[in-house]
Amino acid sequence: MTREVVELRRAVAALQARLDAVEVAARRSPAAPEPSGSSAPASPAAPATSVSTVLPNRNTFGDELTGVARADTAAPPNDPQLRGFIPIPGTDTMVKLGGFAKVNAIYDFGPAGNPDKLVTATIPISGGDARNANLDANATRFSFDVRRPSALGPLRFYLENDFYGGAGSTAFRLRQAHGQVGNTYAGYGYSAFTDSDAFPETLDDEGPNAEAFLRVAAIRQIWKLGGGATATLSVEDPSSDLTLGSGRTSAQPAPDVVGALRLERPWGHVQTAAVVRRIGYSEDDRDESDFGYGLNLSGLFKLGGDFAMAGVTYGDGVARYFNDLGGRGYDGLIQPDGDVRTLSAYGGYLGYTRHWSPRWRSNLVGGVVVLERDALLAPTAFRSSGYGALNLIWAVSPSFSVGVEALYGRHELQNGQDADVARLQASLKYDFVR
Repeated sequence: MTREVVELRRAVAALQARLDAVEVAARRSPAAPEPSGSSAPASPAAPATSVSTVLPNRNTFGDELTGVARADTAAPPNDPQLRGFIPIPGTDTMVKLGGFAKVNAIYDFGPAGNPDKLVTATIPISGGDARNANLDANATRFSFDVRRPSALGPLRFYLENDFYGGAGSTAFRLRQAHGQVGNTYAGYGYSAFTDSDAFPETLDDEGPNAEAFLRVAAIRQIWKLGGGATATLSVEDPSSDLTLGSGRTSAQPAPDVVGALRLERPWGHVQTAAVVRRIGYSEDDRDESDFGYGLNLSGLFKLGGDFAMAGVTYGDGVARYFNDLGGRGYDGLIQPDGDVRTLSAYGGYLGYTRHWSPRWRSNLVGGVVVLERDALLAPTAFRSSGYGALNLIWAVSPSFSVGVEALYGRHELQNGQDADVARLQASLKYDFVR
């Protein structure tokens, strides 16, 4: 028995010596370098599920950046390292539960139409001088992001909701739900005609009237052209936005088709897009439609520590894509003989972000939208609108921000009557993951 104990002790001593040698070798091995310019390491699986963005790092109060479909499911410019993703044990899948809680305190110095957002097309004409105070949390948002590698390329699924589901209510609303494998996308999200990377930053949840802003079901393909350039072809769910009489129903003879070219560089990006569509209606055994199109040019540019952004849109039958005109029946007219004729519209916006310090920034924003004059339009129909915003934002911490904003809106009718309103808004936002 004594001999067996001695042999066992020798074996344990030899094993301990081997473990000590392994530990010494590990301590002598150089540590892997951390990513430059960051105090927080990237998520371990990030290189396998996404490529890094070349766009300049940018955060916004309303966050229209996270859910954008990008080539190779690239990381968004507000989270280039894909922080907050949690690996699912035993798989290559990573998930992230995100979103934010946001409260708006709003005071209108006159009738504004919409109490929660400054929708300039709803400003009432001759509405009196009644003032209004309002608090809401409808912009509070939840998101679910899934990423993993696959044989066909990086895979991503994204789901996003807020509480703008009904007028004057806090009903849950779907904002986005889409999947992407490599550079093939399918689902519900931003139209390829929309360039939300170029949107100015406002506390107002509506944003400039001239934004080409639409979320829609689509199937699209992205091609990388090299040098930071991409091309996109998107087939999207159509909707003929017409004012219809009794017995008439909207008809969609063909899907909307969008093509876009985009260049991304460290100084920012430029995007140009075009949409072609058919706009029509049905009545008994009659089907009428007309051709519509839209052109958009937009971009964001880094100027030292600041940003400048702009967008301009023009077209016939393109009202559906304007922030201020969509859903109001201005894609076209039904003429006395029953034929459809599209209406032309154009608009543009400018924005500038000034960073006073790492925690303080301001934004100056302006926009205008114009719909053509036509004798067949009602005298009280929309003619033009203007939008302006100036804010000051304090990033108290990475996850908590507060801001104040002065807003101005103007609404003009076809008959020349107009009205304007001033609004003061304060917002508090808490990011769930930051």
